[in-house]
Amino acid sequence: MGHRPIAPVKIGYENTYLYLTICPFTGEGFATFLPKLDSTSFGWFIQKVEESIGQKSLFIADGAKAHKEELFNEDKLVFKKLPPACPELNPIERFFKKVRRHLKSKVFETLELAQIRIEKIVEIISKSIDNVISLTCFPYIRNTSI
Repeated sequence: MGHRPIAPVKIGYENTYLYLTICPFTGEGFATFLPKLDSTSFGWFIQKVEESIGQKSLFIADGAKAHKEELFNEDKLVFKKLPPACPELNPIERFFKKVRRHLKSKVFETLELAQIRIEKIVEIISKSIDNVISLTCFPYIRNTSI
């Protein structure tokens, strides 16, 4: 007979969303926490990314409802949507998988404590540029031109 694993539990929850983009060639990125995953928040995020980049770039994202092509300035960011149900093609998913490994079975008293922990994890992973590049620079990206 099996048994139920023992893990910390907190009844009720709050949530926030980590918006993160990474250049797979340089390992540089931009991240922020926003309260919702909607087109308004995503539009704000895209605006900040466009302000921070120096040259025309390719932006790859999954098919989330908030990821709308009209939010992009084609002179700065070219938006390409990945095929449905293909998280293995999304380079940021490999980065997030590494982040989630550090959060396994963790319960935080407040949303702010969770954000602080996630921020530290992202900083630790991002310290090694080679690590970030190896996680995100897939062959199909390496061979892409816009």
